[in-house]
Amino acid sequence: MLLTRFWIAALSLVLGATVFSLYLAASMYDRAGTRAMAEGLSSDSQVVSWYLKEDARSRAGQLVKFAVSGDIQKYLAKSSESEAKVPAEAREKVAAELKKIAADIDPEFAFDAVFAIDQHGRVVAHLGYEQASGMEDFELGGYPVVADGLHGVVRDDTLVLDRMYRVVARPVEYELGQLPAGAIVGARIIDDKFARELSGRTGAAVAFYASGQRVASAAPEGFDRTNLDAIVSDLGALAEDVDYQEKGRSSLRTVGASLGVVYARLPGEAWELGAGYAVGRLPASVGGPLGFFSKADDKDKAAVNLLVVAGIAALSLALGLIFSVLEHTRPLAGFRAEAARLAAGSVDQLAPSKFRGTYRKIASDVNDGIEKVAAKGGVPRRAADLQQVLGELPAQPQMSAFSLPGADAAPEPPLPSRPLPEASSPRKPELPRPSGTAHAAPTADGPERAAPPPRRPGGPPLPRPSGAHHPAPTPDAAAEPAPASEDGERGDWQRVFQDFVALKQQCGESTDGFTFEKFEQTLLKNQESLIKRHGAKRVKFSVYVKDGKAALKASPIKT
Repeated sequence: MLLTRFWIAALSLVLGATVFSLYLAASMYDRAGTRAMAEGLSSDSQVVSWYLKEDARSRAGQLVKFAVSGDIQKYLAKSSESEAKVPAEAREKVAAELKKIAADIDPEFAFDAVFAIDQHGRVVAHLGYEQASGMEDFELGGYPVVADGLHGVVRDDTLVLDRMYRVVARPVEYELGQLPAGAIVGARIIDDKFARELSGRTGAAVAFYASGQRVASAAPEGFDRTNLDAIVSDLGALAEDVDYQEKGRSSLRTVGASLGVVYARLPGEAWELGAGYAVGRLPASVGGPLGFFSKADDKDKAAVNLLVVAGIAALSLALGLIFSVLEHTRPLAGFRAEAARLAAGSVDQLAPSKFRGTYRKIASDVNDGIEKVAAKGGVPRRAADLQQVLGELPAQPQMSAFSLPGADAAPEPPLPSRPLPEASSPRKPELPRPSGTAHAAPTADGPERAAPPPRRPGGPPLPRPSGAHHPAPTPDAAAEPAPASEDGERGDWQRVFQDFVALKQQCGESTDGFTFEKFEQTLLKNQESLIKRHGAKRVKFSVYVKDGKAALKASPIKT
């Protein structure tokens, strides 16, 4: 079995190496996915920053349309000249002009709110910011972005008013060499729509937050939005992130099980309010050795060479079958054939030289067992003819042996069996007689005397069969078959009963409650069945040992 064992060991090693490779590949893939996620998030954060600046520049260009309007320039200058309050005429004219110009702006670059501010920082007119309606003293001059616009600088910033806004300020020039007459400020609300635009450009989840609260968020398709809540829950830990506090952008942070997040602070006014944005991604991972099968798509499956896989599997199977036939099937068939010859009597022992390995050892053990059994029985090692042991055998196949257990009590441990006397022996051993009238036992001198009931060692006398007195058989009569009459048949059965009881004692079996009447009923039942089945005239019963217990053998006789 060396080749088969070697093949099994080789396949086990290959299987173990395959599982190890899958675990190793899954770990490497997950680690590479985490590294790629970190690089992607760093890029996403820069893209968001770039988009905010680019959007501000584009919208600053739209503010030129407001800044060059003659009415806006003129009435902002008049409002700047009045230190008491904003003239009502200036409010009306500037508001009308703001509505007119805003209607002509492309919706892609439209503002959510527009403010016209004079040199004093007062809001002369506004569009879209309903919170300031009816407020005559509403001003924005205190914000740095507005102050820079009033001093001739175009800049952008993020303001946190009633909500978060991205604002762009542009000066309104009226007279050359003079300070600007005022400034135009355009504002865009940072809401979920704004976040969706950024998420579509980056492919990552984007969230804006201020004062520890999320104000806007968006995620790409397939991203679990519950992870956005996890982003907000990590805001409290940013105070311990050195990069975030000093550089304004955190290193890669893992939120929850695997969500990667990078936080960035918004510059300007919003910095002091803790406003910023976060970008998040889930790493590309397989989650385990079998994850490759669930992650693979049709292109991945098409890249697999199925012919090579099937060829390797078929070759492995063929080699395994060949080794099994050479080392198991063929030796077993040879051993079976030799055992059949032994059972048929063609040989009296197995030939170990014909076998190899374990079969050689089994053959040697079988030969040793045959010799030991023969030695215990005091007979030659070659098995005796069955007719010599069991008597006449029928032409038809004999019936299987049947055992007759005693009482319901569990049998005692079996004792070593001893060979039975042959049917042709001149004298039968002294056996217990059936219960009933005492039988005379013949002596060497001829006169008969009553035989005492047989006793089991350490127990009461054995039962005797009931019925009329039957004389004990003589040696000559014991060797001859009983006549087919009822009395002769009953006498034969009594002798078989005595032999059976004696054999049960030899085998250590209990005979309590075992009577000839029960024994006779069993023989009658089996005799009728065998006569009908084989068409025999009578049935001869004999006793033998089977599996360490006393048993009966029935032989149908046709003549």
